Amino acid sequence: MSALPTLVTRRLVLRPLQPEDAVTIAALGGQDFAVARWLTGCSWPYQEGDAESFVAEALAADPLTHEAVFAITLGGVMIGCISIEAPGDLDDMPDCPTLGYWLGSVFHGFGYATEAARAVLDWGFVAHDCQAIGARVFEENVVSRKVLRKLGFRPWGMTTRFARPLDRKVNCVVMRLERSADASADRTVA
Repeated sequence: MSALPTLVTRRLVLRPLQPEDAVTIAALGGQDFAVARWLTGCSWPYQEGDAESFVAEALAADPLTHEAVFAITLGGVMIGCISIEAPGDLDDMPDCPTLGYWLGSVFHGFGYATEAARAVLDWGFVAHDCQAIGARVFEENVVSRKVLRKLGFRPWGMTTRFARPLDRKVNCVVMRLERSADASADRTVA
């Protein structure tokens, strides 16, 4: 099994999850509907043990064949998660890994998602030796779609997914980033 590196950007450190991150994940994502409403897979509200199960699964999985989940930290404080899921999540792009991310709502609007995504995308292109990475975003999530466009993603198609927090199917825009379109930022891998 491959180990995840620690990625360092100008303001952030993206590190592998740790068991103690479950408390923060539950507080920032699992108990804040402003965050959970944009996610498809989490329960709402988080049930006892959901965050611990998520972290345990992420730690047990090979990040190159399943999902590589990084804790996004700012000054040593976890502010969200970002991941690259191995190819196969998107029917429209079965050979492409998929980007996913969320931040605690108090950390929105400062460019942290864009900064973290640039570092994870750089890692993902190399780790998966791929020519493109996909993303799926709720059609009505204008803010996240803007982040993806800023990163160079372009619309590719549409799909629907069941969103557990909303208890309904939602329309999602499938977006694609070609490796040549990936903009670099000042960052290093530790």
